[in-house]
Amino acid sequence: MTDGQGLQDEQKYVYYHEGGVPGRRPILTGAAAKPTFTEIPRIDLSRIYSEDLADRKALAAEIDVAFTDIGFFYAVNHGVEMNYITNIFAAMRRYFSLPEEVKMEAHSRKNHKFRGYEPMFSTKLDPSTRGDLKEGFLMGEDALDPEQDAPESALERQKPEGHRNQWPGHPEAAFWREAIYRYHTRLRVFAKRLLGIFALALGLDEAHFDGVTKFPLTNIRALHYPPQDQDDDVGIGAHTDFVFFTLLCQQETARPALEVLNGNGIWVHAHPDQASFVVNVGDFLKFFTGGLWQSTVHRVRNRTGEERYSIPFFYSPDEDGVVEPLERFKEPGKTYETFTAGEYFERRLQIDRRTADNGEKNAVATY
Repeated sequence: MTDGQGLQDEQKYVYYHEGGVPGRRPILTGAAAKPTFTEIPRIDLSRIYSEDLADRKALAAEIDVAFTDIGFFYAVNHGVEMNYITNIFAAMRRYFSLPEEVKMEAHSRKNHKFRGYEPMFSTKLDPSTRGDLKEGFLMGEDALDPEQDAPESALERQKPEGHRNQWPGHPEAAFWREAIYRYHTRLRVFAKRLLGIFALALGLDEAHFDGVTKFPLTNIRALHYPPQDQDDDVGIGAHTDFVFFTLLCQQETARPALEVLNGNGIWVHAHPDQASFVVNVGDFLKFFTGGLWQSTVHRVRNRTGEERYSIPFFYSPDEDGVVEPLERFKEPGKTYETFTAGEYFERRLQIDRRTADNGEKNAVATY
């Protein structure tokens, strides 16, 4: 065996799902390590509200660097009032402390979009684990929910399908829908404004993406992670998000639980700060930018010793919005795959999902 073969045999890898496809990255240390990020930058978003275009472009330039080099940043001074955040965390603690039979009334397997309550180990992104050690509740775009004030075109398109969201009907859980929608409505407004800054970062007009976000795919996934007592457990396995972008608010814990994978295959902690959003690129923005912006792999391991709550808000194009590289990122003579956001969602919903109930495998949303 040559020395090179010995080094190859000893090479260690980290495994993940990227774009729904299993992948791996070598863990590089010492002389083999390459320049990459070791922390997540903090960006002051107060300029998002400036009437001066130069201020907004300066902010966009900072975001472009963060998304190109890392795919993540902390949004500080974002302007979303703290009462929305404290109220939704209080509601999550209340909801997830309800009796199991109350939560199971809205089990996600009863819903054709897999919306509703997800009990522990309903999902499994890392096949080497016993499943994702968390429980959650997923809701999303639903033109038939009056709280979403959907355009008439979305209403007509969805009527034959019926409701997409599933809400608990038990009196003990009656508060939940209102609490979720209070947060959802506020985050939709903020996300729309933020997308305009992302357009500026790409050298486009702020309204560039308006045509594909008339009724965007928007999802909230409220999550509860109990403390891990096994080293090989994960709260959620390593993956990328299949959206435009994610706005994550995580409860402050003494130790971090969210981890982001850098270019050397090393996990970088995303320290909790309930007053900020962790913002990350999803697969759609990666596609739009021809891979320039990084849809970065991340995972959760709740080794904090505490009950952990987090609430990601996912923002994506319209269901029929076409996803393809922007003209500036297309190579002459090269053919690119195009698809709608809805088609990609359906494709991803079927990848590597399983439930522990009776050992059956079922598609359950991962986002």
